[in-house]
Amino acid sequence: MKRIFLLAVICLIGIQSSKAQRLMHAVGGGFFGRPSNALYDAGGLSWTYSPRYSFAEKKRTSLSIGIPLTAGIANVFDDLSEGKNRPNTRGYMITVPLMFNFNIGAGSARSCKEKYGYFVGAGYAYQVGSVYEAWPDRPGYDFSEPHTRSTTGPAFNIGGRIALGRERKHIMEVRALFMAGITSYKFGLNEFAWLIYF
Repeated sequence: MKRIFLLAVICLIGIQSSKAQRLMHAVGGGFFGRPSNALYDAGGLSWTYSPRYSFAEKKRTSLSIGIPLTAGIANVFDDLSEGKNRPNTRGYMITVPLMFNFNIGAGSARSCKEKYGYFVGAGYAYQVGSVYEAWPDRPGYDFSEPHTRSTTGPAFNIGGRIALGRERKHIMEVRALFMAGITSYKFGLNEFAWLIYF
């Protein structure tokens, strides 16, 4: 994980030297689901702060690197259909993706005044959060107390943007982000969020 952040810092420093670049910030919220083949699924509300550097800007396109930090309140889905005593309580989730995007239309370049825009990109993410693990050796209770576990893996995002106001200076973004964990804890993330750039 330290190598990922070091790479991000190096990239951001390099981007600062570019003439056609700018730093943008967005905040918003949404909801997420955390699918898993080893742990029981969780889901809940999420909040996002998303700084990104836009560079290599043309008239209506650009490339960007961003770190859309996401924090969420998770709830383990209770399912008694299997006759197991699963805890149904709240936990947390934090995701730190490093995303490289191709942007077109609204929100892509400083000079672009289009009403609508789109983006697509890929990267790598780190996720940490509360999980419940199977505890078959304890009679009458099939799951342990919540633990903090983490994973890393590839991430992919896609979304659209709408320019707001007469001068179209403010941008609203709708984004879907998907992550697949590749460590021993292979939970991932499916997140849908609405953001406003300021």
